[in-house]
Amino acid sequence: MKLEVTHLSRAFGSHKALDGLSLAIENAHSLVLVGPSGGGKSTLLRILAGLETPDSGTVAINDVPLLFDEPQLLQHRRRIGVVFQAFNLFPHLSALENITLPLTAVHGHTRSEAQDIAMEQLRRFQLEAKAAQKPAALSGGQRQRIAIARALAVQPQMLLLDEPTSALDPSMTAEVLETIALLRDQGRDFVLATHEMSFARRVADRIALVSNGRVAELSEPGPFFDTPISPVTREFLAKVV
Repeated sequence: MKLEVTHLSRAFGSHKALDGLSLAIENAHSLVLVGPSGGGKSTLLRILAGLETPDSGTVAINDVPLLFDEPQLLQHRRRIGVVFQAFNLFPHLSALENITLPLTAVHGHTRSEAQDIAMEQLRRFQLEAKAAQKPAALSGGQRQRIAIARALAVQPQMLLLDEPTSALDPSMTAEVLETIALLRDQGRDFVLATHEMSFARRVADRIALVSNGRVAELSEPGPFFDTPISPVTREFLAKVV
């Protein structure tokens, strides 16, 4: 994965969610975003997903500029998998149907093809026995793993995960984190925002501290945690580690 973000800004009223944020990585599979709540992580992820338009700045993914006009964004969204905090599963559909719907409605697969792809993803995460169950019958960890399976079913260029464990209790959190670690071991490209510092250290090729709408520090996990350069990073780690 190669990602270049240059002078990205986005304001909501008087609040600057992103304030000239820049970062650049290459030859990395996983970028982990950490930092205080409200620092800009979610806004950055939404822009990378093509769900939010910046006020200024540029984004390029694998040397392809992200253009913020609707026809281009529609194509971009089809190449990106997104997993949110709150699962965003359709409550009236089964686990299998939640995965097949985007495959048929957006990606042009037949119903039979979509079901085959969906069952493959469910087997991959050992959830095939839950295929017919609706989200209300699943645990929080299972619902989030279904959401990850749905995002992966479309064969995305990149997976974006925004605090995927924030709504889960510790046992369910561990379940989801192991799923993400599996993706890392398989060489999947993803950008993850998380408050789980030990997990960030485990799965990140690069870690970026996002605070006050900017990247305060970007480095490999070892230097980030052991010898941080930025005072902002040192202060943040002193509070959370």
